[in-house]
Amino acid sequence: MAAPARRLEARDYVRIIHKRKWFIVAIAAVAMLIGGIYAASYPTRYSAAATVWVRRQSPQFFWTTGQQTPSREQASLETQAALAASTENARKTADRLAARTAGGSIIVQPTEIVDSISVKVQPPDRIRIEALNAREHHAVAFANETAQTFVETSADLRRAEDRAAVEFLEDQLEIARKDLGDALDEKQQLQKKWGVTTSDASAHLVASVDQYKAALSTTKADLAATNARIAALNKEYADRENPETQQLPTINPVRVGLQQELVTTRLALVKLQARYTADHPAVQQLQTQVDELNAQIQQEPATISAPTGVARLGQIRAELANTQVQAADLRGRISVLQDLIDTTQDESLDLIGKESELAQLEDKAALTRSTFEGLLQELRDNKLKEAAKGGTAQILDQAIRARAMKPSVPRALIFSALLGLFAGIMLALLLEALDDTLRTPEDIQRDTQVAFLGMVPWTDSDTNGLVTLTTPKSPPAEAFRTLRSNINFALVDQPAKSFLITSAGAGEGKSLTAANLAVVFAQAGQSVILVDSDLRRPLLHRLFDCDSSRGLTSILVGELALPDALQQTRVDNLRLLTSGPLPPNPAELLDSAAMATFIDEVTHHADIVLYDSPPAVMLTDAILLSSKLERAILIAESGQVTQRAFNEMVRLITHARGNILGAILNKVKVTAGDYYYYYYYYYYYGYGRDKGEEQRPSVQSPIRSLPTDDSDSQNP
Repeated sequence: MAAPARRLEARDYVRIIHKRKWFIVAIAAVAMLIGGIYAASYPTRYSAAATVWVRRQSPQFFWTTGQQTPSREQASLETQAALAASTENARKTADRLAARTAGGSIIVQPTEIVDSISVKVQPPDRIRIEALNAREHHAVAFANETAQTFVETSADLRRAEDRAAVEFLEDQLEIARKDLGDALDEKQQLQKKWGVTTSDASAHLVASVDQYKAALSTTKADLAATNARIAALNKEYADRENPETQQLPTINPVRVGLQQELVTTRLALVKLQARYTADHPAVQQLQTQVDELNAQIQQEPATISAPTGVARLGQIRAELANTQVQAADLRGRISVLQDLIDTTQDESLDLIGKESELAQLEDKAALTRSTFEGLLQELRDNKLKEAAKGGTAQILDQAIRARAMKPSVPRALIFSALLGLFAGIMLALLLEALDDTLRTPEDIQRDTQVAFLGMVPWTDSDTNGLVTLTTPKSPPAEAFRTLRSNINFALVDQPAKSFLITSAGAGEGKSLTAANLAVVFAQAGQSVILVDSDLRRPLLHRLFDCDSSRGLTSILVGELALPDALQQTRVDNLRLLTSGPLPPNPAELLDSAAMATFIDEVTHHADIVLYDSPPAVMLTDAILLSSKLERAILIAESGQVTQRAFNEMVRLITHARGNILGAILNKVKVTAGDYYYYYYYYYYYGYGRDKGEEQRPSVQSPIRSLPTDDSDSQNP
């Protein structure tokens, strides 16, 4: 199961800073020392500044593209500032300084000017040129001469741009002049080819078509009336059987002749109108004849009196013949008018296409003429600008004197100290984040799967070993008594008598922890046997000043019985079984049947049996014992054992079917406030005991049924 992400609180930050306070102070001191030395040794430099005004003028406009061109006036202030700070401008400034007479010449390299000059933009239209140099005279000269060089360079660029614009406009003007001449020549050639001079011809043809269509409609109506008259005459001729002599009205033959002549004249007039306009003499003459014939027809009566009978039949035949002739003339006129309409429409469409092409040529010529005139005006304006030879920059303020600049030592010290403190705190937090050792109870709870039993703080007094005897009122002694209570609480549901004390590596204090735990359990009135099962580097006989010539190995090889090997210590209820002579094969001896028999036997002689063993990760002795004993208590030295090593120890013991009771964090370097915080947090909020026991006023030891000693009731 992955460990949850660590969440630091304000108390954690305070703890980290306090733990690494000297590291942070050292970083701050070094930073303050460096800052003070730098400020004290920094040479005095002089600063002088000049201000230049950059005029903003309207941009140029080219008629050929219809777009504004990026000119010198339109360039940004940042570009102007870059020009003032450029190496080329510095080179010109160096030449001016070397050649000047007023104030004396100054021989410098352009690189020195570039290093000294800084240019800043001051919106909307100013730039500030500042020079910083170790010599006051040089600072003033650099600032003023750089500004003057920039103004002159700006004017030169302005004139060069105007000259380039004039040359460009002259080239464009020649191109526009040629395009205009080509457009006019093309228009004239088409007019000569088609014979079209105006745009009214197509309109006249359209009007003629309308006239022809009107005449065609009138003629068709006349033909319909004539056909009706023929039908009436045929019927009258067929119905008349008996001739009569009465006088009856009949058609006037004179009027009929005039009408036939009018039809012929109109046909001739229509043909002339298709070719000529109304002002043509031939058209006007025929129009006069048509008007005269209409007047004569109006004067003649439509009918005259004639005798009936045979005479009437003759009249009908004559009138029928005349009417048929009139109908034939009308049909011929209709055919002619239809042909004229078709021909005139075709000519009108063709003429419209030609006039459209001519109109496009006229528009092209007009546009070319407009471009030509615009370029001509633009050329005149640019020539005037070139003649004026004006620049776009002007000096507003010159440097009169330079001011001295030197860092303030007190300010540098304060700033360096603050910066060093910040860097030290950040480095301390980084080191804490990179540190994977188990340092606090939270680390054990977060990074391992083992219950936390308690911790033992580190003090100078623990160098004596048995702090529970030498300094019984010290914080470590109180911590061991708290561990005793936490172990009792942890065994409420499943009591045990035999305990293995081991650690992941050497030097983590497992032997001292086992000895002090044995003392506090004995002081509580419980019968305790402390077994030194470290058959490689035993230590317990030195702590209790006992004889190590007889002990565990003597029992395992059958030389002594258990009662004879046990040694009474200066602590009541506490007996020690030393390691005895060191064997060449400790692992085989601990894994023997004799060891299993010993473990079963020794549990009948005491309430608690504590076994001190070698490191679990380095040697296999502790792993072998963990499978034979009831509980294993793991010791972790704060800041020394890594998470990987501790978890590997847990894995090995669990794999050997060992039952881990919990872990003890040893040699914790904390302040008094931290100690009481951990004590309160882990003891009263269930990390050192079951949650169901928080409300119990008292709990008897699950290790044996005897009550605890009254003298220890005052201990926490």
